[in-house]
Amino acid sequence: MTAERVVMFFLLWLTCFVILPTQLISSPNVLQPEGPDAFMRLERVNTLVQTGDWYEGHIARAGGADGADIHWTRPMDLLILGAAAPLMPFMDTSKAIEMAGVTLPALMSLLLVLVCIWAARPLMQPRNLFSIAILLAVQPVIQKYFHIGQADHHMVLGVLTATVLGCLIRLNPHNKKSRLALIAGMISGLALWVSLEYLIVFAPVTVGLGLCWLFWGDEWRCINRGFVLGAFSVCLAAIAVDVAPESWLIARYDRISIAQIFLIGCPVFFWSVLCGLLDRGDKILFRIAGAGLFSLLCLGLILRYYPDLLVGPLAEADPRIGTIWHDKVIEMLPLLDSPRRTILYCLLPFIGIAYGGFVVFCTDHPERRQMWVWLVLVLICTGALALFHVRAALYLAVAGVIAAGPLLEDLLNVVNLHYIGWRKSATGLFVRAGVVLGPFILALLVGTISDGPKSSEAIAATRTKAVKCSIPEIAAVLSDEEFIRERGMLRFANNLDFGPELIYRTPHHFLAVPFHRNGETIFDTHALLTATDISHSRKILEKYGIDYILICPNASTISYFQESKASDILYNRLVDGNFPDDIVEVDVPSSWKLFAVRNNSDEPERVHQ
Repeated sequence: MTAERVVMFFLLWLTCFVILPTQLISSPNVLQPEGPDAFMRLERVNTLVQTGDWYEGHIARAGGADGADIHWTRPMDLLILGAAAPLMPFMDTSKAIEMAGVTLPALMSLLLVLVCIWAARPLMQPRNLFSIAILLAVQPVIQKYFHIGQADHHMVLGVLTATVLGCLIRLNPHNKKSRLALIAGMISGLALWVSLEYLIVFAPVTVGLGLCWLFWGDEWRCINRGFVLGAFSVCLAAIAVDVAPESWLIARYDRISIAQIFLIGCPVFFWSVLCGLLDRGDKILFRIAGAGLFSLLCLGLILRYYPDLLVGPLAEADPRIGTIWHDKVIEMLPLLDSPRRTILYCLLPFIGIAYGGFVVFCTDHPERRQMWVWLVLVLICTGALALFHVRAALYLAVAGVIAAGPLLEDLLNVVNLHYIGWRKSATGLFVRAGVVLGPFILALLVGTISDGPKSSEAIAATRTKAVKCSIPEIAAVLSDEEFIRERGMLRFANNLDFGPELIYRTPHHFLAVPFHRNGETIFDTHALLTATDISHSRKILEKYGIDYILICPNASTISYFQESKASDILYNRLVDGNFPDDIVEVDVPSSWKLFAVRNNSDEPERVHQ
């Protein structure tokens, strides 16, 4: 690549992933963490630096008396610390950690673009590889997770997914000692260590490589064995490093544990021991029968010993929080509810599925057919899951962009065969624009049609400004000595979406945080503010020793706590000014509403007038 192309590539990345996204932010300061996960991640890293307790997964100033239990693992924490290390000699440690967390998504977006270009390179001519960067930039889910300030482990999973796909695209089944399969497996093991959410990719890749063995026989056995052995070895190392020794044999379903070792150990045993026996017959029906019987045996063992593996991470969640929290979080909702979002997120990958099916069934190129067998399966599985769970759309987008590369290449080759001169250039530009902008144009048309014409009243209602509450503003008030008055750490009941940032910015304890292991405090916070019997609310306040109730009456809070307009619901009473005798409002910045619990806070003199 020439120096000119390197500069052009850098400017393209800078424009698409840094400059334009930051221009769309309404906040005057773009270099700050964004979202509950980012603030809780930074709090977790700071706690690790301050205490040095490697195995501690609780945040002391969140949740109940024992703190909030966070299911995350350490690789993301180490990545932030590694990025912060060069800054620590020049600024305070906590500031260095925050700066690293804020800027890391931009660096990871650059890495994602480079890795995706590398992954697609065997499938495209060099002059067309820049289209990969543009395709990544126009994926809404990519921009969400790689946005400046989003210190979130999903960006790492996106990069690792692209790396694994790039390794597998380069597989040569005729080379039975291919190291790429082992490397792809080890990277997959690292991704599973980061988050078990990566099973969304790992499972279809494992099945897809197995299908290649079923169809094409012995030459795929070593590839499959290397892939699962690589993942198995890294997962074993992850447990040894990240899990306290006394917990090595405890099954968990939202982070790496013995349960996932058993899950990955099943294909390890198959490819290392049984597969050689099945290959002796060299008959596809014999291989299918053997693999099917072994799969049923593994399924039976899983149902016997680790049945919650089939439920996934939500097996660790309190079932009571489903309707009061999960069903109101965008990332937990299906794409199918919105035709516009379905088109934006899924159209390009689903076209890739159709193209991959054409390659598998209608071409005679064996290497391409074999590659598309597992890649199509990845697209189908991640796409189907994304339709019912938005979070899977990240992996669908990464795989979809890589799959779109050869599709775009073939379309441009057709253009080159049929046109010359300016017609070839114009048609090629039109094809590129169609692939990049087609989903946006179609989504706009579908959205306009499905919404229909709106009345002037409806338009005015959509333009009504929502209530906005500045968390840094209220955090400054709550952290001020005039407010604390030597009472030390105070306990607040709060909207769970605000909990992580308030914990990060103040010295106080906040009851609700949006992490599924803390179902009891999430449920109790909801019960506290939606109760119609004030005695029930008082029991919850006493249970946690709550000093204050903090409310911002915005759309998020209303969706959680205003189940109806009934005047006897505690949330409605607080907003309307109809307070119980032992609750008094305190003066705080506009939009926020703070209420002191008299028996606990000793705050009778700063009453709101």
